[in-house]
Amino acid sequence: MSEMPDIRASFQRFPRWTQHFWTWWTGKALPGQRPLIRHTWWSYLAGTLGAYFAGLCVSTSAIVVQFPHWWWALAGGWALTIWAARAMILVIAHQCIHKQFSGSARIDAFCGELVTVLTLFQDAKAFKEEHFDAHHRRGVFATSDDPPVEVLLGLGFRPGMTKRRLWIQVLWVFCTPGLYVRGFRDRLLCNLGSGTWRRAGFFLWAGWWLSLPLWAPNGGAALLVAFVLPVIPVAQLSALLDKLGEHAWLSPPHVADGPRYYHVSASWARFCGSAVPTASTPWPRQLIDWPLWVLNMLLYHLPSRLFVIVGDLPNHDWHHRYPGARTWAIAAYERQRDIDEADDDQPPYSEVWGVCEAVSRMFESLSAAAPSSAPDLASGVDAVSHPAV
Repeated sequence: MSEMPDIRASFQRFPRWTQHFWTWWTGKALPGQRPLIRHTWWSYLAGTLGAYFAGLCVSTSAIVVQFPHWWWALAGGWALTIWAARAMILVIAHQCIHKQFSGSARIDAFCGELVTVLTLFQDAKAFKEEHFDAHHRRGVFATSDDPPVEVLLGLGFRPGMTKRRLWIQVLWVFCTPGLYVRGFRDRLLCNLGSGTWRRAGFFLWAGWWLSLPLWAPNGGAALLVAFVLPVIPVAQLSALLDKLGEHAWLSPPHVADGPRYYHVSASWARFCGSAVPTASTPWPRQLIDWPLWVLNMLLYHLPSRLFVIVGDLPNHDWHHRYPGARTWAIAAYERQRDIDEADDDQPPYSEVWGVCEAVSRMFESLSAAAPSSAPDLASGVDAVSHPAV
């Protein structure tokens, strides 16, 4: 897989004091760069929960009060809600089930259940069984037994299909209600079947929102638009986009990588950015390149970073190399440090720039996979067996 270090390096055309911002936006650190701010578990938890509740409050208030230009507030609330909801699962709950979030098993257990209740997600125990106990296992990773692969197979993404047919399947799945209806049903059943205290929290949180139409003006619209829509179907769409480009599913590991790095050939980093126009480009061409670059960054890469590849997810390949690392909050810098200090025995990292490019790369591996590497649909593979994370 080809490397493209020139894209991140091109951002050095901007002032040095902006480089940490570009590291956050792209998800990739510069060689030798060290973090400016280090989150603790409690600061990350507080900031994410604060953004989540702020987004819900802003969106709900906008719909209930409908003050002048309230739709702008609704859009801002939506952005906060979606980002925080995905970060609560992909960062907080993810690190909790790895027991690396706070360093305390009890705190991690509590935080994992808290954020999954607030987002109406599956309980932390079920999440752990799918991700930690299955996805990270050497004999399961990227095979047809891997829960994310089972999700994609159940949605019709089959090995041996052409890339064009796979992209058509993406549009079909996105535009049909089955993904969202079954995802909601799966979340509901998982919460109703969880432990007593978690189930009580779920009823309390869901009950508050269900009471909104009974006492608030436009309460029904607020329930559906401010809460249900961003937290369930939009999050489900984000989860599917994430899974489609996360790994080279059903691709065999490279024997030369050895047992420790069994995941490397199927893993890559997913960065968000396009090369900055160079200073050597003639100025008439720069008059075209700069507006296109700004539009591409704002309309494609920024939404990807905020709503799909959130938190430490751009450096997910580093997580697979060091799943027990407590430095998850500075994953971009840690991945680059690992590259800077790599020895000859360590396989090189790979990277992809852009969500669609990552999905396209996964489709290449899926197209090349033998159809026999996936079970027959009649064997019971179902997209709702494992909620897409």
